[in-house]
Amino acid sequence: MPSFVWDRGTEDAWNEPYEYGGQEQFHREATKILGLLKKQYSSKDMHFYRDEESLDKAVWLLQTDALEALVDSLALTEEKRHRIAARLFRDAVETMDMSAYFYLGGEQARKDLKKWYKDEVIPHRVFRAFIRNYECKEKAKDLGALYGDLSKYTHRTYHAIGKSYILGRDKKIAYDGFSESGFRVLPHVVSLSYAIIAALIKRFIAVSETTEQLSPEKISMIWSESLEHETVQRRFGMGPGQVVRSSPIEIDFNFDGS
Repeated sequence: MPSFVWDRGTEDAWNEPYEYGGQEQFHREATKILGLLKKQYSSKDMHFYRDEESLDKAVWLLQTDALEALVDSLALTEEKRHRIAARLFRDAVETMDMSAYFYLGGEQARKDLKKWYKDEVIPHRVFRAFIRNYECKEKAKDLGALYGDLSKYTHRTYHAIGKSYILGRDKKIAYDGFSESGFRVLPHVVSLSYAIIAALIKRFIAVSETTEQLSPEKISMIWSESLEHETVQRRFGMGPGQVVRSSPIEIDFNFDGS
């Protein structure tokens, strides 16, 4: 059985950030999965010509870039460098979604692919709109929420920046980056980052299958070889052997007092 983090919601990850054993198991599994994915994508290394402008080349380039963003974000989260990791989340999802758009978007996508090869920027709204329309209504709604949340990290909204601060005496704020040992970094931020990475890895694998970069058999093999047989049990909750806490720890980032 795999780490429970693979199916963990972001709200739960934020409210119960002290599941260190489960997070460590997820990190081991995610590291193995990403390594096997890179091995699969490396099979097309030295395959495409420099001046080639094929669909297959574009999809491979974009998905390789997205995969590397996931690798980097996992490493950065382990190092508690969550600010850089958070910026990579949106980069990864938009890059993999652009590859899906080029592959599935029909005639208009082919026109945009030619523009892309001429170094023109394809606006995010173009492939976001396609992905939302392509997915089922409920999944499209979830994607919209994901895009919105990740956009806040990219554009550094007040609450996104607030996750880098803790409250000290007299409600004065303290920046976690001024701590060389990293002890100021909230466990909530690390827990949240792992939950997001889990969702993005699963989305990457789904996109790779949809665009025929990986076969269902290869995907099954990657999961089988990466997930551990025993699940590290949760420490907190209502189950047997778990610790019941009276209420989730709430971290208030409304520094303005509202």
